[in-house]
Formats: sequence, structure tokens, C-alpha cells
Amino acid sequence: MPSFKRLTIAEARTLTRAELLPRIEEEQKYWYDRIHTCSMRPGDDKAFRTFNDIVHIAANPHRAIHDTDAIAEGRPFDRDYWTKPLGELGEL
Repeated sequence: MPSFKRLTIAEARTLTRAELLPRIEEEQKYWYDRIHTCSMRPGDDKAFRTFNDIVHIAANPHRAIHDTDAIAEGRPFDRDYWTKPLGELGEL
């Protein structure tokens, strides 16, 4: 059993990206360990897919690059992307 609480879609909808990223990192370590030690069990594939769905929505590298460039160039960027819950933004 994991020493952390796995992310669910319902919970991820209530969290901001800033709140989600540490949770994603923690759960990612869990899944990588399970995969690399060949200790996946029946049913893990569904939970792993859910985790990946959350990751792909919460961590968009193209968006992060766009915002970083905007900050560096003094251009405005959408702060809601980082500070509002994903469900409120309609992204999950």
C-alpha cells in the first residue's frame, strides 16, 4: 500500500497546479518504482492511467515554456492557469 494518498480525478479538480505538482512528483516515484521492479498488480493499470490523465492535463510543458518566456520578456500571462483549481478552469 502506498504511504501517500493516490490522486483521483475528483480530487485533482479541486487542486491548483501549484498544489498538484508536489503530489504528482510523489505519486510518480511510486509508479516508477512499481514498474521498474515489475511489481504491478491486476487493477494497477487503471489507476496508472488515471494518474497519467491527471499528469498530462496538469503539467503541460508547452504552457510552462510559454509562461516562462512571457515572464522573462515582461509580457502578461494567465495567472489563473497556476492559481485556480483545474475543475474551475474546466480542464479536468
